[in-house]
This record gives sequence, C-alpha cells and structure tokens, in this order.
Amino acid sequence: MELSKYARIGKAPFIKAIGIQKNHKEVIYTESQELDYAASGCFACDNYKNIDFYEFMPEEIQKEAKNRCKNCPCAVYKTVVHETCKSVNEKNIFGNAKRLKSIALKLLLIYHFASPDEHGLVRGLSPRELAGMLDCTVRSVKNANSVLQEYGYIMCSSDGLSKKRIQVILTEYETYSLPADKGGRGYATFNYECLEKLIQITDLNQLRIFLRAALDIDTNRNPEKELTVTQDYDFLRRFLPNYCKPGIIRHALSSVSELFSVAFDGDEEHIHLKMNPLCHGRRNYDKNVAQNTSLIKDYISSLDKAMDCINQSILTKIRPDEADASFLAQEGILTKTLTKLDKSLFVPFHLSAKEYKDLGVLCTTYTFDAVKNCIGYVYENYNSQFKVTSIGALIRTILHDKNNRQESSLFQTA
Repeated sequence: MELSKYARIGKAPFIKAIGIQKNHKEVIYTESQELDYAASGCFACDNYKNIDFYEFMPEEIQKEAKNRCKNCPCAVYKTVVHETCKSVNEKNIFGNAKRLKSIALKLLLIYHFASPDEHGLVRGLSPRELAGMLDCTVRSVKNANSVLQEYGYIMCSSDGLSKKRIQVILTEYETYSLPADKGGRGYATFNYECLEKLIQITDLNQLRIFLRAALDIDTNRNPEKELTVTQDYDFLRRFLPNYCKPGIIRHALSSVSELFSVAFDGDEEHIHLKMNPLCHGRRNYDKNVAQNTSLIKDYISSLDKAMDCINQSILTKIRPDEADASFLAQEGILTKTLTKLDKSLFVPFHLSAKEYKDLGVLCTTYTFDAVKNCIGYVYENYNSQFKVTSIGALIRTILHDKNNRQESSLFQTA
C-alpha cells in the first residue's frame, strides 16, 4: 500500500478522537504601543484640544491634528498590556465523540495518507498491510475499524473488487476545507515523516499529547520561528482522561521520541515541547511546493522555447535544430515528421503564475516525474485546440484516473 507524502488532517475529528477539552476560560494577554500623554507633554500642546474634541472638529482640522500628532518629535510611546477573557467550549466547536485508543487513532491517521478522493473515499486497503504497519494482528485492525465506524469517524465496507481488501469513507473529509459558517473547522498539513514518528509511539497518552501539539503548531509557518509550544498540566488534563495526574503525564512524556523533544521547568509547572523541523508538514509542504513550482516552470519554459524554435524553422522552411526535436520527442510531445517540415505549428503552453503554482502543488502531492509525463499526454491530446480552463485540474484528474486503474489491476491479481 503506497501512502502519500502529505495529508490533510481534519482538526474536528482528531480533536474529538484525542479528547475534547472541558469547558474553561482562558485569559489572553496582548500588548500594544500607545502614546504616553504625560511623558510626551501632550497636555501643554496647543494641538491637544483638537485631539481631545477630535470627533467634533471639521474634517480639515481633524486631518491636520492627526498629522501633527503622527509626526510629533516629542511623542513617547509605552507598552500597554490588555487582558481579555475567552470562554472555550470545544464540544460546541468540534462536536462530541468518544476518544480513541492507540490502534484506532493511528489507523485514522493512516487513512488520511492513503490518498482519499474529494469525498473522503479510500479504496484498496489491505487489513494485512495495515496490521504490518502498526505491528498488530489483522483482528486488531478489524476491531479498530469497528470502533471507528461505531463512533462515527468512518464508514467501512468490503471493497467489492477483492474480498481481501476494504474501502473506507472518512465521514467529515468533505468539510475540512469549508469556511466556518458552513461547518468547516480547518485542517492541518502532516507529512509522512510525522506519521512515521506518531506510529512508533507506544504510550497512548504521549500519542494524544504529541498529536494535539502537532495540530496546534501547524499554523507556525514562519521558518525563522522555533516550533515550540509551552503548556501547563491544567491545559493537558483538560483533554486527557481523568486518571492522568501530573505524575502520569510526566511519565508519558519521559519516553524518548524523535517527533518532539520535551523539557520540564524547574518548578515543574510548565512543559516545553519542541517539534523536529523535519516533521512539520506545513513548512515542508510550502518549501516543496516552492521548489517544485520553480522546477516545473523551468521545464515548461524549456518546452515552450523548443516549440518556438521549431515553429520558426517551419515558417522559414529551414531544417529544425536536432537538439530541440530530440528534446520534444524525448518528452513524448513530438508527433510531426520534421523532415517534411509539416506546416502545422506547435502550440506552446505559456502558462500563468497560478497555473505553475497548481502544477507545483501536484508535483508535491504526487511526483515531479508523474506530472511531467502527464504534460506530454495532455499536449498530444489537446495540441490542436489547446483551450484548457485549468491544466492543473486536468492533470489532477488524469493522475487520479491512473491511480484508480492501477488499483483495479491490483485487485484482479489480489
């Protein structure tokens, strides 16, 4: 079974699977820079009366008063801390379901890496292969699937094409990318390295804490910032089972893992979790998309340049350069008999920045070679009237179709 390099992990189902936090209030402190009227000498300034009655002044005086204050050389600013209280009710935000144990939780993660379609359907799953990945028995996998289905995380059935394989529907998958007003609760981007480290964790509470931390730290996209979260025991106990006292939490986090390094404060009130940068899916995904976008842009530009050169040769009835002809032939694009100088011209791609970005995303999701092969196929079948609304969507469909055909072939031999 081949797993993808990246996966969208829905926050709603996994927060429920880890454990919903109990209702509580969070005190949030924010800082802002505000003008210090006393230190700046504002009360002795003739402009202060215009600021004090700002809203009652004519528009011209308002503008002049604002500019004078903005450019005042005597202005002194101070840091002001604002305290706000936020009520948190995760049951209302994410819904409520029973928390999962180790094998079921890891299975749910794996299903997200098994290339689900837009509806969350995953086909061709082998219980034997899943058991091998999780180092458990096939019966344990089947029992975990029954639990996942009973709790509403998945729908599971026989694949139909092979008795030895199953298919799964991730019940909330379609909502992952929806806006909040339509029921979406967002998703995190995990990479395969993160999945591997999570699967290797043997302590269930460590798995829950690390998985929750990985979901929370997903939004940290700035490569200059450390991938660190600091939590106290009260926060962790809100989503862990009731028996998880501070001593049990310390014991769970003391097991060595390559996913997070753990440090305890001297007062033992706070815990610092620092994530391995190689396991941060969002940053690595953004980095790979940028690299692959640049690669695919250079590749398409080379194709366009070769086509332009051959078009010029056809128009001037001069034999084309063998290097250009050989390059296009090698890429599966050349169908003309160049020795006869066919009058029909090549149609270069000339893609937009957005289209290059779409192809870069596909190269990251699949592989660069897979996308490159599809480009030749697309050109050969659409070069006469190359009017494709979205080349990225077209190639995604071709790749998805190809995967389905490979699965069907696999079922026939299974």
